[in-house]
Amino acid sequence: MVTGVIGTWLLLAVYLDGWAHLNDVGTETFFTPWHSALYAGLGMIGIWMAVLMRRGRRQGLPLRHSLPKGYGGTLLGIGLFALGGLLDVAWHELFGIEVALDALVSPTHLLLGAGGMLILGTGVRSQRTMRPSRPWAAPAMLSLLLVTGLAAFFLVYTSAFMFSAPLMEFVPVPEGAPGHEEAELPVVAALGGYIVTTMLLIVPILYVLASGSRIPRLTVTAVVSTVAWLSVGIASLPSAAVAGALGATVAAVLTDLVLARVPVELTRRWLPVAAAGIAVFIWAGQLAGLAIAEGLGWPVSLWAGVVALSAGVAAGLAAPSSAVPEL
Repeated sequence: MVTGVIGTWLLLAVYLDGWAHLNDVGTETFFTPWHSALYAGLGMIGIWMAVLMRRGRRQGLPLRHSLPKGYGGTLLGIGLFALGGLLDVAWHELFGIEVALDALVSPTHLLLGAGGMLILGTGVRSQRTMRPSRPWAAPAMLSLLLVTGLAAFFLVYTSAFMFSAPLMEFVPVPEGAPGHEEAELPVVAALGGYIVTTMLLIVPILYVLASGSRIPRLTVTAVVSTVAWLSVGIASLPSAAVAGALGATVAAVLTDLVLARVPVELTRRWLPVAAAGIAVFIWAGQLAGLAIAEGLGWPVSLWAGVVALSAGVAAGLAAPSSAVPEL
């Protein structure tokens, strides 16, 4: 849990840094309070690892076995994060500081992200290594949410929560007619965003549902809330996006109430159906929130279609791990 608390510090520092870059153009420098918070968090995780190693040594364990199970990846993550930080300084000196979308796909930033994933995933690795068949412990669930939150940060440019695309009016232009591409490109980007965000939400939920242990309560709500509210928060809480995130969160709570009344074995047996249903609830809730707030600009064929498309993506993700009998 200590590792998870420090990981929460790291994740919030990442989002604060992203918020500052989006909302305060004057912060385009390496030496900012947000970077200081981020690297202070890295220092704290390093100190905590040293404490764990010292405790293991006092118990008579050799140095290479002094860390708890699952923490080898954490040590590697710290190394990658530190290396990424040093390379990031050099990268900025050589090529300047990224001020737009390229910041999220910069090689040094992706290296930082890889190190962060290993650090934040400590609780999940520890759970699966030490107690694979037992109920999910709180530190493992926190770890799963932190990893999901970091993935959402690096994919925020595709977020269906951050960009309320269904509010935009869509006027169909026939194929080959002037303005066809201009009319459809925003919708194409939005549909891609719904697909990516669906995968981002469904994969961690499936990881929990497919495990051999009891499913923690409010799992869907926790995952949806993490992705939705961090994505909306980094954009300074625009009113329409807040309404959509609120609708998705309410739908996630209802989904968890339904799952709680369905036997776990049945849910796992029909995992693609469960995954599709989760996607339908979440996006129907988000679209309902947007509709109440400002009204949808998309025709019914688009907003209903995106719900159906997302359900198909969710079912497809669940199919390999399901035990659905042959029909």
